[in-house]
Amino acid sequence: MGMYHYFIGDMELPLAPEKYTLRLPPANQTVRLADGRELNLLRPLGLREISFELLLPYFAESPLLRDGVAVQRPIYYLNRLAEWAESGEPRRLIIYRSLPSGEEIFNTSLLVSLGFDVRVSLRLKEYQERVCQKYAASL
Repeated sequence: MGMYHYFIGDMELPLAPEKYTLRLPPANQTVRLADGRELNLLRPLGLREISFELLLPYFAESPLLRDGVAVQRPIYYLNRLAEWAESGEPRRLIIYRSLPSGEEIFNTSLLVSLGFDVRVSLRLKEYQERVCQKYAASL
């Protein structure tokens, strides 16, 4: 099975997202003519939008990771994304898929900018305090 690799600028993401969505917003316009007919005015596509969610594992020994991938703590990636957002500069997004042999079978490379909104999905678990109770034992 092939492996996907995601890069934002020079930063490789430690895990490829489960999926990504590529949106090609249409710029066509439909107008109604005086006689009641509709006419579709064809225009070039709008800017492509790519969205995905990141999983940033905390432990470098995570079984989800590919062999040979250098992993940083999640705060490293979040700081890099924050720096990017503050800079307002575009970065190159590269997504490619390779076979286990290393042969590349899919590649996309887009110059992208970070939108105004950044969504980070969280998965939280309930936490319960450990409660130690003392019991008197009678012998």
